[in-house]
Amino acid sequence: MPAILLTNATLLDATGKPPLKDAAVIVDGEKIAWAGPKAQAQARPEVATGQATVIDLKGKTLMPGMMDVHVHICQGTDPNPGGELTDILPLHAIRGVVNARAFLDAGFTTVRNVGSPGYADVALKQAIARGLVPGPRILASGWMLFTEGSGERGYMRPEVHVEEPGMFVGVEGARRAVRMDVYNGADIIKLVASGRVGSNAFTMPWDTELTRDEMAAVADEAHRLGKKVAAHAYAPHTVADCVLAGIDSIEHGVMIDEPTIALMAERGTALVPTMSPFHNYLQPGAEQRFPAYRLERGRPMAQLQRKNFPLYLSYGLKIATGSDGPRPGSLPGTTALELQLMVEAGMPPMQAVQAATKTAAEVIGMADRLGTIEAGKLADLIVVDGDPLADVRVLQGKERIKLVMKGGQVFRNSL
Repeated sequence: MPAILLTNATLLDATGKPPLKDAAVIVDGEKIAWAGPKAQAQARPEVATGQATVIDLKGKTLMPGMMDVHVHICQGTDPNPGGELTDILPLHAIRGVVNARAFLDAGFTTVRNVGSPGYADVALKQAIARGLVPGPRILASGWMLFTEGSGERGYMRPEVHVEEPGMFVGVEGARRAVRMDVYNGADIIKLVASGRVGSNAFTMPWDTELTRDEMAAVADEAHRLGKKVAAHAYAPHTVADCVLAGIDSIEHGVMIDEPTIALMAERGTALVPTMSPFHNYLQPGAEQRFPAYRLERGRPMAQLQRKNFPLYLSYGLKIATGSDGPRPGSLPGTTALELQLMVEAGMPPMQAVQAATKTAAEVIGMADRLGTIEAGKLADLIVVDGDPLADVRVLQGKERIKLVMKGGQVFRNSL
């Protein structure tokens, strides 16, 4: 395959350097071979032979493909907490195929999936890798891990018991659950440490559902097998237990207070705030999309999260973009709203872009291959009509994403 010269670009490489006008990037195979001023590109051997395919970007912004590190890619938009039990497993995989295309079309070239029943996300990952269907690079979790008695699936009367591979009791059960996920192809372990906003169970979001020993067993077993752990948690005491147990990232974390934020910063624990779902509870029509119990729990959290966000920034928390979608009110491919919400909450636009690129790659353990436009990294690139640093909203909407490339392959080009 001939090299590709992307030229006449404004290069936003996401390293933190200011954008470079009149820039060029050379892609050779699946990797970035060179990036720099376009005047120097002709001297590169990949271009000097005259064999490179030239794509003129007409001054538009060239940046890394974005990442969403908290998705449920095989999920629908039904607010039913028991949906994962009532939908047959092939339907989850089929939904995943549709959703995967939408994520990639929106410029999200990598996603981290944090929960799919029946390992539907692992199957989807394999199908994309084999070229059977288009989609982003997927880090799959398979079944979420949670303790018996968790409110994860919503309320079921006492004599109803549904056995799931991710359900465990005790330290040894936790270790076994991790091993089974990894055995079945999981790249990441998702742990449910607290109750849910979206559940009608009696366990509330601020209730901790696990002991710290169980959390530590999950973290230890996952790390022994080279996998990171993402924990669903809301309240300060739950999050503190997760951090002290060695969990790698906190998902949501809406209720954390300043001492907990300081603890996360000290231990280097990442935060994936998933602002979009809480934002959705405040939007017109929310009463039609969500049951009353969900609004009662979620609306105060949206306001609390906005209030606490400056503290996240002042303590220098490592923050990555996660949409928690698709979900009611959030179709697949709308993750870029998350960047807008971060900026509105006080995050500088460059940091917001990095939350979806450089920092996201660090959080998922792929910073050596993804997240910035640098020689040797995978050529996951997008071309944007507009300047995301002037208005991060330009990253929303397919019409502004003019080109999407994943691993050196052009998925879509509407330049």
